Amino acid sequence: MTKVLPLQDELVIFTGILRSSEAVDMTLQYGGIPVVAPLIATQEIISEDDEQKLLSCQTYDWLIFTSQSSVHAFHAKLMKYHVNPSSINVKIAVVGSKTACAVRSIGLKVHFIPSIFSADVFVKEFPKIATPNEKCLFFKGNLAKKTITDGLVNPIDEWIIYETIEVEENQEQVRSVIENNEKCSIIFTSPSAIEIFHKSIGSQIGYDELTVCAIGHITRDCLESFGATVQVMPDTYTLTEVIHTLVEWKGRE
Repeated sequence: MTKVLPLQDELVIFTGILRSSEAVDMTLQYGGIPVVAPLIATQEIISEDDEQKLLSCQTYDWLIFTSQSSVHAFHAKLMKYHVNPSSINVKIAVVGSKTACAVRSIGLKVHFIPSIFSADVFVKEFPKIATPNEKCLFFKGNLAKKTITDGLVNPIDEWIIYETIEVEENQEQVRSVIENNEKCSIIFTSPSAIEIFHKSIGSQIGYDELTVCAIGHITRDCLESFGATVQVMPDTYTLTEVIHTLVEWKGRE
């Protein structure tokens, strides 16, 4: 007899930006059908003073990255202006293991990661390893909240280095998958994707027939504010852990 896998015939919708195929591969291994349909994308913001900003990085004690998108945009500028990452002799703080991997992949060292991969935990734990007078440069997206800037006593400058844009062509695919299939799980990695989903899909068809998965308590809280019940949220805020937790959830059904 063929063994029934925990995600057998389950359509698993990925609404966020995928940086690797690991979570998709895991979905397949557990019998699921991955639907990769990101509702958002990011693109580097290019400004005339980018080179000057790069050179000024050395004047800071800390560089802060909260997403892989910010690291990729920073790396693109390093390459454009032929700046060797080894010349960046500054401490680096990140939110999340994947962001840390992105930093290390471009040849830089990570000096601080919070115990929970969230900006609100970052601002509580960062003061334990950084003195109040140490100056920080925070690399962020255009939709990033002020949690870090307002939550730290350190002098902080912001560099809005990328922007988040809506991917309209994937909205109809997500709607069609949900409306035409009974077994659907949907994964949200950020409030940005949730807001687009709710505006174009969720407000019309609701969330009751979905297994709703979230990365992080901020994402969960955003979903709940729109009336969704979050069934799956891992303790470790990564996409692969979402799949592990989803497998456990489906195994109990």
